Amino acid sequence: MALASARDALQGDTTLVGGALCRRYSDLVDGWLAELLTSAEAECGAGGVALVAVGGYGRAELSLQSDIDVLLLHDGRPDIGTLADRVWYPIWDEGLKLGHAVRTSREALALAADDLDTATSLLQVRHLAGDPDLTDLLAERAISQWQKRSKRWLEELSRRVRDRHELAGEVAFLLEPDLKEGRGGLRDVHTLRWADAARRLLWEGDDPVLASAYDTLLSARVELHRRTGRPGARLLLGS
Repeated sequence: MALASARDALQGDTTLVGGALCRRYSDLVDGWLAELLTSAEAECGAGGVALVAVGGYGRAELSLQSDIDVLLLHDGRPDIGTLADRVWYPIWDEGLKLGHAVRTSREALALAADDLDTATSLLQVRHLAGDPDLTDLLAERAISQWQKRSKRWLEELSRRVRDRHELAGEVAFLLEPDLKEGRGGLRDVHTLRWADAARRLLWEGDDPVLASAYDTLLSARVELHRRTGRPGARLLLGS
């Protein structure tokens, strides 16, 4: 499957918008990456490896210009570099933007213990192919580690939010808002979810309200990507 051409077809299908388009594109990428890992394992040997979606891709929210963020998780197999090359190079050959890492569960969790971005990305892992037990174990340990360090992470999330709002301003009141980083934008909803995973913060009834507002912002970002053919989340006059 030529993923780039499939993405181009989605771009031209104006009946697909917002979260529905993101899920359709994510499904296409899921299937394609699973095929790549299956092919790589056929050449290098199967077992001891899992391909995992993280971040926005882990949420199945791939917009048309989103990076494809994946983790190749392994149990220490010595030929993991060779196997990884057989997965990554076809993606690069398609001209797609790839965020990638190759790690054991222990390595991933060690990074997540001290880095907020890594820690939050592991809260959204989603199994794509390979050994599901490796993915399940990482997901279980990542949320446990996040909760054990909840005081530290909630304080850092709070600082990040203040800094973002100061730089990006209000989504609702700017002529050219940043749909992701601005106050009231997509990242604020992500942050609420991460904080809630550390310590229950949301009230009953908050979820549908958040989901509705989030889908509006996501739909705007999808159309921005469709019209401009570029990544980004700033809604410019004339876009």
